[in-house]
Formats: sequence, C-alpha cells, structure tokens
Amino acid sequence: MEWDELRGFRDGLLKEMDYYQLAIRWENLTDSQKTDLRNYRTALLDLPQNYDTPDEAYSNLPTKPLWMT
Repeated sequence: MEWDELRGFRDGLLKEMDYYQLAIRWENLTDSQKTDLRNYRTALLDLPQNYDTPDEAYSNLPTKPLWMT
C-alpha cells in the first residue's frame, strides 16, 4: 500500500462521517455521540503522520463508533 492509497481510503471514511456533521443531524446527536464523532475524525486526520508506513497506518485504522451505520 502506498501513502496516496491510504489517504484515499481515509478520505472516503471522512466523507462518510461528514453525513453526521450536517446541522440537522448534528443537533440530534447526544453529547456522547458528538464526542465519539470528534475523536474519530481527529484519529482519521492524524492517521498518516502517526505511522512510519502506509501498511502500519492501515493496520491501525481507528474504529468507527458503533452507532454510525
């Protein structure tokens, strides 16, 4: 796996997560869900720089909150 491939995969996960940040949807989330979403997004954004290789980063993808379907 190359860094570009990993970033593409990560960007897809970020787009999926963006659905929950729409104003109407965001307002319906609990405080706990909002915290989960913030932490997940931060972990995705930090992913590439926290690892030495793309394979290592991919192996350590953050876990999506269970309530996200």
